[in-house]
Amino acid sequence: MNPPEFVDGADPHVALEWVKSLEAIFVYLKFTDRDRVSCSVFMLVKAARIWWEATKVTVNVRELKWDDFKELFYAKYFSREVKAKKVKEFLALSQDSLSVAKYILKFEERCVFVPFIAENDKDKGEHFLRGLKPEIRRDVHMAKVITYQDIVERALLAEHDEQENEKERQLRIQAFQTRGQGASASTRGGYKWKGKMEQHNKPSMPSSDVELSLCPKCGKPHKGECLVGSGRCYRCKEMGHTAQKCPLSSDKGKVQ
Repeated sequence: MNPPEFVDGADPHVALEWVKSLEAIFVYLKFTDRDRVSCSVFMLVKAARIWWEATKVTVNVRELKWDDFKELFYAKYFSREVKAKKVKEFLALSQDSLSVAKYILKFEERCVFVPFIAENDKDKGEHFLRGLKPEIRRDVHMAKVITYQDIVERALLAEHDEQENEKERQLRIQAFQTRGQGASASTRGGYKWKGKMEQHNKPSMPSSDVELSLCPKCGKPHKGECLVGSGRCYRCKEMGHTAQKCPLSSDKGKVQ
């Protein structure tokens, strides 16, 4: 059956996984308690073997039951403090940026540390559901599934649907941007379409004004000498009156 050896390690999950892998073999081969202890001791190597040599002098090895051996083993490699830490990690677990598949894996790994939850299908399902992303959790709620396995399957399906919807949304955005770029690049009469619309909406200016450069003194386009501050009429260029009172002004007195 190729049982694994146990060396030592600070990770309690390794110790727990070792015990569970052996138990799967023991159940299949229908081992007695005595056989289970003997085979487990045989698979301890290096630091773990040293631990067992020091521990066996404190117990009656001949009458040692499998559950008693596990209690000794867990006291060494899976202390109460470690258990409390693992329970806390499980209760704080959430999907966040993980895929549903990776979240399931982490959830199952931590479930072994909280048998009071893992062994109750309803509690297990509720804890799993609570850690899902809001949009996936919403879809699972809408499906009104109950069992843990049904919740897992629905979460995987909901994630797939969300991914397909996101792909379609991205395609629509790309298509819209492509149409917009095509329209802005189109030409008519030597002008870009967008530029033509902007030109159309602006008030037209006489071509003479457009061709004139701006005066550095007054900041306006005009020909000849700038009369700002000279006291001379802007219309007739004479002294003594302003353009509003110029004899050359129109009847309305407006400067054109």
